[in-house]
Amino acid sequence: MKIAISYPPIVNKDGQKAMVSQNRNVQFFKKPTYLLPVVHGQAATWLRDLGYDILWDDGNSQLKTFDQWYQDLVRWNPDVVVFESTTPVMNLYWRLTDKLKGDLPKCVVIMTGYHSMRKPEETLRKSQTDIVLRSNHIDFVLRKLIPYIDEHSSWRDNCPIEGLMIRRDDNDFLDTGNFKQIEPLDLSPDVDRDLVQWKNYAFENGNFLQTPGTYATSVIRDCMFGKCTFCRYNGPDLTFSVRSVQKSLDEYQRLIEDYGVREIFDDSGVWYRGAEAREFAKGIIDRGLHKKDCYFGFNTRFGYLDEETLALLSKANFRFVLIGLEASDEETLTRLNKGYGVEDAERNLRLYTKHGLFPHLTIMVGYYWQTKKQLQQTVNNVRHLMFKGLARTLQVTLCTPLDFTPYHQECIDNNVLLAKDYDEFDMSKLIVKTPIPHDEYYAAVRQIYGIAFHPRFIARQLKFLSWHNKSDWQFLFTYGARAVRRVRQHMFNLTKHEGKPVST
Repeated sequence: MKIAISYPPIVNKDGQKAMVSQNRNVQFFKKPTYLLPVVHGQAATWLRDLGYDILWDDGNSQLKTFDQWYQDLVRWNPDVVVFESTTPVMNLYWRLTDKLKGDLPKCVVIMTGYHSMRKPEETLRKSQTDIVLRSNHIDFVLRKLIPYIDEHSSWRDNCPIEGLMIRRDDNDFLDTGNFKQIEPLDLSPDVDRDLVQWKNYAFENGNFLQTPGTYATSVIRDCMFGKCTFCRYNGPDLTFSVRSVQKSLDEYQRLIEDYGVREIFDDSGVWYRGAEAREFAKGIIDRGLHKKDCYFGFNTRFGYLDEETLALLSKANFRFVLIGLEASDEETLTRLNKGYGVEDAERNLRLYTKHGLFPHLTIMVGYYWQTKKQLQQTVNNVRHLMFKGLARTLQVTLCTPLDFTPYHQECIDNNVLLAKDYDEFDMSKLIVKTPIPHDEYYAAVRQIYGIAFHPRFIARQLKFLSWHNKSDWQFLFTYGARAVRRVRQHMFNLTKHEGKPVST
């Protein structure tokens, strides 16, 4: 069988590309960041190892036009196509599936992604999609599903594999029940970097201070906290699975020694904590990988890493730490169920900075309850943290309810959702009713990103040079130029609806 793992190039009317892979919230960028879809890469590797003919078909990272991508896919004539989708691109995927089924009627189309897994019947009714995966363990399910389809002509009627919704005909769907929530991640193979053409993802990524960089196989699939109301890793249908420290260390060693990788990021919802974090850092040091001119990074939460662990991580050459600040008022943090307060965040950031790590803050504005006072508290606190050098970089987004998360459902239940079409969920504008005009949130975005150009922020970065660390020099003189370009892009993307009337 021939199986394509496919990501179509999606370009909006402004000539910007949609970034869909790796469970991300879709945004359109003129200067894209290409993220390696790790779990789909593991699925592709596993199926290839089982003897199937695999096409790694990421039209975005391969710089194809939509027409080029589509013609190449039809010409390859796959038996199965696997898509990854999320709310803002559902309409496009439904149209695309119907077009593909018109040209390749025997091709089985499988839809993955958090939107369709929570509303599988919707995708089957609105398109000719054959199967919706209700599991986030794409690799484990495809490893069983593809051989079953290959060996059983009546698979639509009697497939016993859990976590699927399968089309029998236009109105009859086979629901195979809930998926297995926890999987033994060590059984899934590491991504074959050659199969996925890893260098296509190695350079255009704002998380990398030096290149080539890459994403490691996630040590935690989904999130071990899993309670933030806006996050797609939240819900009764989800928990988390863990990969062993030693298997991950083996992968890091191969990436550095065989592929020459100079920065590795782990995009787990939340990375290891406690004993496993320390074991990993010690493993990097014991193997001498901390002296191979490679930086390491991960996502974490405030309060998850104590000072002993941070000191070890620093010694092991960890650098980039991505943390969700989200807001700087207690009510919002409580309503988002973040599990920490404003003072906890600053206390933790002081420890990260003390040990030479580079905290990257993620912030959102435009919650449907956010008052002018709460918004200003966030702007003021972010300026304070950045001017003090307690965080090195940041990204701010408009809070957009997605993929039927608890926050999304809350917006529906409270009748504050303005968007009538999934296309409007692309994070380019606010789509909820708010207590103050939307323009005030757009202005806040401009203020927060403007910190990068403020003399006090630049002066603080110059002061870091006295620490005589190579990474501080790289940050100021190499990364800085790239960052300015991306900051301008983000400011344009997030404020282009400023001054426009709001539909209610």
